[in-house]
Amino acid sequence: SGDIHAVLDLAKVADTLMLVLDPYEGWDSHGDFCLSCLFAQGLPSHVFVVQGINDLPVKKRTDAKKSLTKMLERRFLDAKLFHMDTEEDAALVIRHIAMQKQRRLAFRDRRSYLLAQQVTFEASDGSGLVGTLKVSGYVRGRPLNVNRLVHIVGHGDFQMQQIDGPPDPMPLNPKTTKKRESMMMSATWILDDEEGDEEEEEESDEDMEKNEMMGETVSQASEASDGEEEADEECETMTVPESIRDDHYDEKIDEEEEMMMLEKYKQERMDEMFPDEVDTPKDVAARVRFQKYRGLKSFRTSPWDPKENLPRDYARIFQFQNYTRTKRRIYREIEEEEEGAMPGWYVTVHIGNVPVSLMESFKLEVPLILFTLLPHEQKMSVIHFLLRRHVSNTEPIRSKEEMVFHCGCRRFRAPPLYSQHTAANKFKYERFLRCNTTLVGTVYGPITFSPASVLMFKQRANGMHDLIATGSVLKADPDRIIVKRIILSGHPFKIMTKTSVVRYMFFNREDVLWFKPVELRTKWGQRGHIKEPLGTHGHMKCLFDGQLKSQDTVLMNLYKRVFPKWAFDPYVPSPVPWERTESTVNVLEIEMD
Repeated sequence: SGDIHAVLDLAKVADTLMLVLDPYEGWDSHGDFCLSCLFAQGLPSHVFVVQGINDLPVKKRTDAKKSLTKMLERRFLDAKLFHMDTEEDAALVIRHIAMQKQRRLAFRDRRSYLLAQQVTFEASDGSGLVGTLKVSGYVRGRPLNVNRLVHIVGHGDFQMQQIDGPPDPMPLNPKTTKKRESMMMSATWILDDEEGDEEEEEESDEDMEKNEMMGETVSQASEASDGEEEADEECETMTVPESIRDDHYDEKIDEEEEMMMLEKYKQERMDEMFPDEVDTPKDVAARVRFQKYRGLKSFRTSPWDPKENLPRDYARIFQFQNYTRTKRRIYREIEEEEEGAMPGWYVTVHIGNVPVSLMESFKLEVPLILFTLLPHEQKMSVIHFLLRRHVSNTEPIRSKEEMVFHCGCRRFRAPPLYSQHTAANKFKYERFLRCNTTLVGTVYGPITFSPASVLMFKQRANGMHDLIATGSVLKADPDRIIVKRIILSGHPFKIMTKTSVVRYMFFNREDVLWFKPVELRTKWGQRGHIKEPLGTHGHMKCLFDGQLKSQDTVLMNLYKRVFPKWAFDPYVPSPVPWERTESTVNVLEIEMD
């Protein structure tokens, strides 16, 4: 059906993926797009098969095999291609899958998950809008504990009411199945609210008592082995012959969208040429326009209180006293937990307070997947992602532009802030998502403990989702300070030995006096400060540690802390089948006005 959501959801729970190749082309642009997404999310064990190779002419079979093998080697170094034209070929593939070493995915190894085999809905009230969802399937991952919250991928978080053990419809070992049924009949797990409350109290007490050093655990899914080859392929230009061109081509172009995209390219180019520089307004006083900004003696060492002037949205979020210590404690408790339905058991999970719209939107061809949530993962906080731009996309992406995130088992929409990834206590805000560098994306969202993969998509106007960046969860930390910098520029008017008259940075005397304590610097490395204003038109006498050059520029750095925008939306519409964009714009060729 071309639904990338269904492909990624199946890959989240699959032990082995069977990828069927076309005997002529291998895979098309949509297949390449799906492989890029699977690599970034975490590719489980896989096997490649091809059908129809024996139907080709004898002279073309060898060339077709070589072409497919070469295509596989670009992405998979140790891939083996299997034929599946006869029953013997199918038996060989099944034997290979059974003996294949399973690849571990760290995110799902610490959680229980279940692929729905059967789904039923029972209304719990007279209106029929809310009821109990009964999902049957095989438990995978960790033991399934009824006291955990469960996340239905694409639909939200819910509470389990009980877990039943119906007969296994496909038993592998009848003796083991009878033993399991007797255990399930003697013990049906039912939700215990008091036990859950006591556990939360113990967790909060333990968080307050312990005090350990804070660390970071970062895992990032990337495609390093094939990045250069993909970049070469994407940079190729396609020449359209005269026979293909038609007179109705312009009808498919949205002129308004084209002009908006051109403006974004110009802004990105300006930000690269003159980073963070802004023009001082003439109609508004600078002390009013930049009243939220401050000067810093040193961006790296100057203090900044993380609890200062917090927005109201911070009253709605949860904060860990120590994120890393809490994560380690939760993972340690999971390893010791043995209560619940064991992996491999066929169970029926009763999920309460489920809206009927979930059942109405359920389709047999789209998988329904359950993931259990770890403690605190249902709470909202400030989440930080490590992101790296994907080589297939060169469109300018601004901060606070709404994106679609696939984070672990969740999907949601949010406008991220981008900032630098450095070892410091303050992090510089980035206006655009840069290429060939790793940035941190910050959003309000539900807590997800690392390691967990992150895919960032942008939804086109026609409903397609383009892969913009890939990465991993960094941490949940509302105290991470993201600082936006602006640079005011002026020009030397009169130059003396160590003093100079500077103009065009401000346009009235009061602004010069207001920003007098802030340190000045020049592009050629001189440092100084404002000595006094001259006249009423914004001219000022400045003292520097050396004589200025006439072509030098005087700069003033101002800073303010920025916060993400609360626009979290758990609903992500299903994308239409993906197609490669027909044209790309070279940023270097754009003329600046």
